[in-house]
Amino acid sequence: MNNPATTPYASHIGPWKLLIISLVGSLLGFQLIGVLIGAFVAIPFYDGSIMELFTAMADPVNNPEIKMPLMITQGVGSAFGMILVPWLIYSKMFKLPLNFGQSKVSIQPVAFTFLITLFFMVVNSPIGEWNQNIRLPESLSSIETALQLMEENMKVITEFLIEFDSFGAFIVGILVIAVIPAIGEELVFRGLIQNHLFRITNNIHVAIWIAAFIFGAIHMQFYGLFPRMMLGVLFGYLYYFSGKLSYAMIAHFFNNGIAVVAVYMHQLGKIDYDIDSTESILWYQVLVSAVVLILLLFAFERNVTKEVLNE
Repeated sequence: MNNPATTPYASHIGPWKLLIISLVGSLLGFQLIGVLIGAFVAIPFYDGSIMELFTAMADPVNNPEIKMPLMITQGVGSAFGMILVPWLIYSKMFKLPLNFGQSKVSIQPVAFTFLITLFFMVVNSPIGEWNQNIRLPESLSSIETALQLMEENMKVITEFLIEFDSFGAFIVGILVIAVIPAIGEELVFRGLIQNHLFRITNNIHVAIWIAAFIFGAIHMQFYGLFPRMMLGVLFGYLYYFSGKLSYAMIAHFFNNGIAVVAVYMHQLGKIDYDIDSTESILWYQVLVSAVVLILLLFAFERNVTKEVLNE
């Protein structure tokens, strides 16, 4: 197997320092500076002042005209915090090359990546169902209520954003929900954090799982923590197997993009799909999908190994 964490991009700077910088820099860049920049970019798409824009963003469901400005703000914030900020810190501040095996990708591994993503959705479904049904001890009932309220608010906002009223809005949704997160989140959580954790632990599997947990937790949705963490594990191993962050980005894009396309097709009446459905998948479907997933992962690893040897 290839070990992407041996890349020399940060060999002369302590991994703990780089880990903290990666997390804090990206989060501040996204949550604070990126959102402010995104809001200013979105002003031309909103009939009101910047303060009225922020007020409407606080209650988007009752301000439907805020949908496009909110999408733009989110997209710009993600691009700034997860892509531009890491690039500025590493390339300009520390003069470090961001090298994650970014060479050409081949059609066959991309096809495997697509199939792996599809079958993983089935395997991950019971984990999502279990996570949604977690109940905390009575002594933590106040925390559970707060978590459920947070989850409900996020659900309302998500449903609001993915209610596409035009093909143009759908394209913006693909860009903001699938393309930018696939690039930015994989750059930060797999390219940077996973590599820093490997240098700290000297164990790639520990690094993958811890980075995946951070990836799940950072989304601030307890009732989606574990399936999102498992997604991070999948992306981490795709990066590890291939030595190329691009395959993790492609898988991330497929995962998010498939959901967005399914929602849009459902809105057009083309398919029967409910994004909020918690209907259980039959156990034998999960078992068969797990077996196929394992075989696909082996095939992917063998294919990308040959690809590296031929480069």
